[in-house]
Amino acid sequence: MKQIFCFSLLLLIVFSGIRSFAQETPYYHAEIKRTVGNSGTGDNIDVKYHRFEWTLNPDGLKNIQGSVTTYFVTTQNNVKTINFDFNKSSFDNPDLVVKYHGITITHFFPASGNVDILNISLPTALPTNRLDSVTISYSGTPPPVTGQEEGFQQKTVSGSGTSMYYTLSESYEDKDWWPCKADMQDKVDSIDFIITTPSAFRAAANGILVKETTSGLNKTYFFEHRYPIASYLVAVAVAKYTVFDRGTVNIGGTEMPVEYYITVGRGENPVAELNAMDFAKQELIAFSEKFGDYPFKKEKYGMYEFGWGGGMEHQTFSAMGWGAMSHSGIIAHELMHQWFGDKVTFATWEHLWLAEGFARYGEALAAELVPASSSKNVAAIRSDFKTAANGNSLKNYGCIIPKELIANSTTLWSSAYGSTVYERGAMVVSMLRTLVGDDKFFEACRNYLNDPKLAYGSAVTDDLQHHFEAVLDGFDLTAFFNSWAKGNGFPTYANNQAIKWWPAGNGTINIEIDGQTKSTGSDVAYYYTPVPLRVQGANGQDTLIVVYDQNGKISKAGNGIDPAFSASTQFYVGFEPVSVSFDPYSMSLATGTTVLQMVSAVNILDFKVSRENLINKAIVQTEGTNGIQKIVLERSKDGNQFDEIGIMHSLPVAPNQFISEDAKPFSVTYYRVKITDITGEIIYSKTVKIPGSESGKFSILNNPVSGNIKIKPAEQIATGTILNIKVFDTSGKKHLDNDQTVNGNLIEIKNTLQSGPYFLKISGKENIETTLRLVIL
Repeated sequence: MKQIFCFSLLLLIVFSGIRSFAQETPYYHAEIKRTVGNSGTGDNIDVKYHRFEWTLNPDGLKNIQGSVTTYFVTTQNNVKTINFDFNKSSFDNPDLVVKYHGITITHFFPASGNVDILNISLPTALPTNRLDSVTISYSGTPPPVTGQEEGFQQKTVSGSGTSMYYTLSESYEDKDWWPCKADMQDKVDSIDFIITTPSAFRAAANGILVKETTSGLNKTYFFEHRYPIASYLVAVAVAKYTVFDRGTVNIGGTEMPVEYYITVGRGENPVAELNAMDFAKQELIAFSEKFGDYPFKKEKYGMYEFGWGGGMEHQTFSAMGWGAMSHSGIIAHELMHQWFGDKVTFATWEHLWLAEGFARYGEALAAELVPASSSKNVAAIRSDFKTAANGNSLKNYGCIIPKELIANSTTLWSSAYGSTVYERGAMVVSMLRTLVGDDKFFEACRNYLNDPKLAYGSAVTDDLQHHFEAVLDGFDLTAFFNSWAKGNGFPTYANNQAIKWWPAGNGTINIEIDGQTKSTGSDVAYYYTPVPLRVQGANGQDTLIVVYDQNGKISKAGNGIDPAFSASTQFYVGFEPVSVSFDPYSMSLATGTTVLQMVSAVNILDFKVSRENLINKAIVQTEGTNGIQKIVLERSKDGNQFDEIGIMHSLPVAPNQFISEDAKPFSVTYYRVKITDITGEIIYSKTVKIPGSESGKFSILNNPVSGNIKIKPAEQIATGTILNIKVFDTSGKKHLDNDQTVNGNLIEIKNTLQSGPYFLKISGKENIETTLRLVIL
């Protein structure tokens, strides 16, 4: 009867979809070859469902007794053996029995090497895509705490006086108490718990409690969880709990219950802890508004006391040490994990920062969105992250954990990476938000979390990068992620490399960057860095601007990223700036100072360049002439490296207007004005871009054209140069777009155009940009 019930239950879960959230085809980044568990287990099966049946008594000797029934689908043909991660020293005894369709079958552990692999020999070979199951019954004593390895433990709760069982499987200790495929890529689609305890105790587990029954001196608790879950997030605890029902929270129209399990002996009404935890109800709403609905809203969110000192983000039910239950940061941290780490899990432990970095940043975000939840403001919390990340103990470590350090929990969590994934990780998240601005930041996060290839599955760092690039219209963030997620250290802008600024008139400010100094031990060639600057005016005006330093050239950022970048850039702030502060709110890992570049009263009111008879004429208008020592016109081919043309001279009819001419401009020329005041300080105008003549470096030999289009490049165009050629009609519609290679003599393009007038645009490297009129006969 039990076997029939179990199989029917699975069919209901896997195939009918009722209360089920089945995982889509897993998405694997290129570096992830296939989905296998720790030690390579389970490579020929896709795990669909587990039913856990345990008898647990914390008042007795430490022991777990029961069975795990696993339903799976074969992913290979002719499957004769399947295997799971399982602790040999604890469970290789006569109580370990494996049954297939009610029949006991053969199992064995390796005699040497990695012995914690339970191999199961099936009585018949299974074809591909076969849904089947095994039941593993066992009893034994899970290992004690070793280094950073917890697993399944028994503890007398200090201050409560009661015994409890609890689990904490991160990173590899799931195998220490149940047979599993320890893998973040092959999440289990659905699980059930059937836990029997003495009646004085209560069980806690993932999902929702659907039933509890009493039989003599025992009680049995039935939990079900219908969302995909990674094996290390499966959790159970048994203790003498008092349950605090905190009502419901409305998430996207769903009234979701919130509840806390606290051990008896903590007082009938632990006010401080309940008040602190109740801020999670406001944070559930705030985080849902920013990142999309709480991922498990059809079940619950809760917190339960367990025997470890901190918190652990067990799916739907965060485990909390007694002190953590009144700690605003830990409460927000574990809640944020429900999105980052639980809904979308890291595909391998190297990418752990995708969970811990976002969760750590969630502590600051909670203080921002629900200020009453924290005694610190958001800037102070970010400052703590920044100080820790840039400190001597962490600064030489990035966010991506080297493979050799993820061998076991002790090597992982005892290394510096066990901290830097939190502190540096949080600051990488902060810098992403600073760089792209709030709207695009939260849009990218939502897209990442809801990507059908990632949602309720797993991801690597490149997946996150892809979604941020997508909201930036494809802007390449590789250098940013290489600098901060994959690189170590940080830059400093100080002394002769301090951020330079000067008022540019009419409510504008100019910003210039002259490079950066890297921290000792840095492995980054140049940090591609968002630099937040607070700009203040004399009458209380206050605003924040962000520049993106890309190898010494900067562009506007903070509301998307301006793709145009140069040695300096100009912002409109709407007031006369009197002070600029370097990152006063600890939004970036960069450190530095600012310097006022111009201190005189010289202001530029206007700067224009026009083209007249193949000559470019530049005119600048200043606010008077007092304080001016010299005005020079500068030009550039690329808008970055400028050279002086000559002194600009004032117009007799307008003494505060100065003029200069350029008789030999480039095909595209950039101009700016440099004014030196009487103190020796320098102020620059905005940069103006002027295209060259239409003929320039090219001509159309047979214009008007009958037959193919023949373009003659000038002698200065090097053979082998690749040119992009586009043709537009007079309405702006594009009719042709292809690349051509210069052979030194002639470029010939097949003519497929209808008769009429067109514009032919030629562009390429070395600032080649020419537009020619074209007539097709």
